[in-house]
Amino acid sequence: MPSPPPTLEIFTDCTCPWCYFMSGRIARLKKEYHIQVRRRMFPFRSDTPEDGLSLDACFSDDPLVVKERMRNLKETAETMGLPFGSPEMIYNSRSAQELGLWAESKGTGDAFLRALYVAYFVDARNIAKISVLSEIAASVGLPAENVDEVIKAGTFKERVDRDWAMAEELNILVLPTFVVNGDRLVGAQPYHKLQRLIEKNGVVTKRG
Repeated sequence: MPSPPPTLEIFTDCTCPWCYFMSGRIARLKKEYHIQVRRRMFPFRSDTPEDGLSLDACFSDDPLVVKERMRNLKETAETMGLPFGSPEMIYNSRSAQELGLWAESKGTGDAFLRALYVAYFVDARNIAKISVLSEIAASVGLPAENVDEVIKAGTFKERVDRDWAMAEELNILVLPTFVVNGDRLVGAQPYHKLQRLIEKNGVVTKRG
């Protein structure tokens, strides 16, 4: 029996714009290479209240600095052909992370993540709200009525806790961070650098 392909672990969060920007490159890797991808949840702004915090409150006392950063992000999104609505709030993503693992267990993890990105980065919705998460779940074919139950039961709580603990143990500080066999690549990177990372760790293309 052939051994399974190497696993690319991605420390990520659905409210990280650079994770959103890298999503197309990850999809391309999965299409072109024999590789398994495992997303690891990261405690990004984990103390944010459910109603969220403004970007000004989170990142700068100078609103002009925030506006400049958002303008740069919007321009980056445009170069990648991605919609971007310049969200003005940060929301707690813990419930979304647990539901992302639930969606993954149902075979709709990628679709759920794409819907989360659109809800937050394009439509500026509060993805900490169960009502919003239920709509997102329903949009990818998951039973919306189960969303609240999955969160309250803590079905995927331990898995997210383990990911957070792993991020701390590995001293992950920047999102996204890519890890294969202990080898890591930090931050949003061009496609050829992702190729270099996985190829030197034994990943082969589907062409050969």
